[in-house]
Amino acid sequence: MQAITIVILVALASAILISYAISAFRITNKSVSSYYTSSISDSKGDAKLIALSKSQIIPEVRDFHDILAANVKRTHDNKLVLSLDLAGDPNKNQKYETVYLWVINYTDSLTGNTRFYTVIIPNFPPDSNFKTKNWNLAIFDNVANAFITPLSKLPAMPIDKVEAMIDPILLGNPSSFDYRTSVMIRVNSTFLSKPPDYLIDSAPDSDTFWLKWFA
Repeated sequence: MQAITIVILVALASAILISYAISAFRITNKSVSSYYTSSISDSKGDAKLIALSKSQIIPEVRDFHDILAANVKRTHDNKLVLSLDLAGDPNKNQKYETVYLWVINYTDSLTGNTRFYTVIIPNFPPDSNFKTKNWNLAIFDNVANAFITPLSKLPAMPIDKVEAMIDPILLGNPSSFDYRTSVMIRVNSTFLSKPPDYLIDSAPDSDTFWLKWFA
């Protein structure tokens, strides 16, 4: 039950702040359109702690918090592979939750409305206080305020990469979309009703967007 609760609370926090997200996209319009293949490069060594909430716990910034590139690829059978190239092995996460987020948006061709989805890939290390462990995936429709897929287990990640394959139908099967990615840390396993505690890195780089998203 806690496994589902963790993702619900994180995603609902995003859903409640959807108006901030829309505003942020208008202000920081560096999102990248994707259909078959797309990539956003990010500088190595730019990962740093940016507090999203007050915490006396200061985690260590690790190499697997540093995004080098965000990639989108459609496979021959029309599946969608979302991946982040990292400066280190994300399977070596310790003690705290590290969550990799994709915010995807596009204009619905039928209604003209903007659609927002959050793809959530959290890792709860074995030595953490979270009851949920290891890699998980959930997809949340921010506009409908509902999960498209509940929390589900993922296998261990490749070295220096986080990736997930999803069916684009789960995102409304858009012909193209814009996306942003980030890495965040939650240090406290008790207070799950708030967003993560720290923003670490994003691609494209935009602290403004993520600070507004979780304002």
